[in-house]
Amino acid sequence: MARAFEFATITRAILSSLRGSVSTWESLPPLRAVEIIQLPSRDGQPVICLRDRLDPEVQPLLLGREGLLLASLLDGQRTLGAVRAAFALRTGLLLPTEQIERFVAQLDQAHLLDTPAYRARLDRQRSEFLARSMRPAAHAGGAYPGEPAALRRFLDNLYLHPDGPGGPPRPSASAAPLRALIAPHIDLHRGGPLYAWAYRALAESAPADLYVLLGTCHAGMRGVAAATRKGYDTPLGLVPTDEEFVGELARRYPGDLFQDEYQHRAEHSLEFQALYLRYLGRGGAGAGARCVPLLCNALQALVPPGTVPSAVAEVREFADALRGAIAASGKRICLIAGADLAHVGPQFGDARPLSDLDLARVAAGDREMLELVCSGDADAFYQQVMRDGDGRRICGLAPIYWLLATLDGARGSLLRYAQWVDPSRNGSVTYAAVAFPAT
Repeated sequence: MARAFEFATITRAILSSLRGSVSTWESLPPLRAVEIIQLPSRDGQPVICLRDRLDPEVQPLLLGREGLLLASLLDGQRTLGAVRAAFALRTGLLLPTEQIERFVAQLDQAHLLDTPAYRARLDRQRSEFLARSMRPAAHAGGAYPGEPAALRRFLDNLYLHPDGPGGPPRPSASAAPLRALIAPHIDLHRGGPLYAWAYRALAESAPADLYVLLGTCHAGMRGVAAATRKGYDTPLGLVPTDEEFVGELARRYPGDLFQDEYQHRAEHSLEFQALYLRYLGRGGAGAGARCVPLLCNALQALVPPGTVPSAVAEVREFADALRGAIAASGKRICLIAGADLAHVGPQFGDARPLSDLDLARVAAGDREMLELVCSGDADAFYQQVMRDGDGRRICGLAPIYWLLATLDGARGSLLRYAQWVDPSRNGSVTYAAVAFPAT
């Protein structure tokens, strides 16, 4: 459970251990670059969630409007007195110094401040992750059941959900392979029926030798993409990585594909795809098929405004490297993009709750975009999304782009489109299943 923001709920022991350090900092430590989510109001008061996507072990922290303001004043430059004065200037409230100390201590305990203690913890976690032989199932027991039998029942039932495809897969010996698949990466409790649409299509296709997984990196990256040689573990068993393919891709790409490897530790966009591969028997030592997990940086960080991605050298280099590694492998390869679509509403930064007209406009924009996706035109897809400055916040922009760029014009078909809408109309996430058959 997330912990509500309360100035007075920190223990005397914590205060005695931290107050000295807080008081003697020349400048208060800055708030880290954490995710800020606006939640439905409680008793007419706004609720804001601060969450660290890199560390699922840390519980989110809930703040009110004043708490968020106070946290935003922690920029690494202001002293305690300057924070107190700035808060008073903006609100007319002069907080006691001890109250601010307690708040800073609470943020520090939640690992939301950039302090030496936080950096030491991050270094330790990074070292532990890089030393592992496999990537653990970080979201098992939360975003989906963690016990194998319960997980299988849960996934089986998604085929029969009212919004699902109506029945389990019916494999055929004469089935053609898929070249690519676009599936959601929203948690399975909300988006499960659409996963069933996507992965039933994969289950009814001829198996591939290798599945190249392209996923959104929600926590930010330095490079174009992040690879790992670690297999992805699931409650149903390990999905091994094709280390030879990863090595060939790294050899062909002039940049460093491993500088952001740590981002794989908690990212869910690929974990859910690996889980389905293992569930379908498409991954694991017995099945023989392997995966190549690749996290994708936001294209907006790479492509200047008014430019298409293919005009950017870094983008071309990675696309060329991926196509070259696929061709050199000699294997039957299926690309899978773990990619949600629009993120709209106050939860994601919009000004007001969503109306039916808002949702209809989002759906119309999404469907226009998906027509371009199915046409296989990567740059036209990107231009449609950026026509309004990515006003719909297409979360899967990068993995879908790389999938289309790698397929080089292959055509797909839309299997299903869906909108998840928060009951309070505070937010909506859209997603789709698109299949690209072999030609």
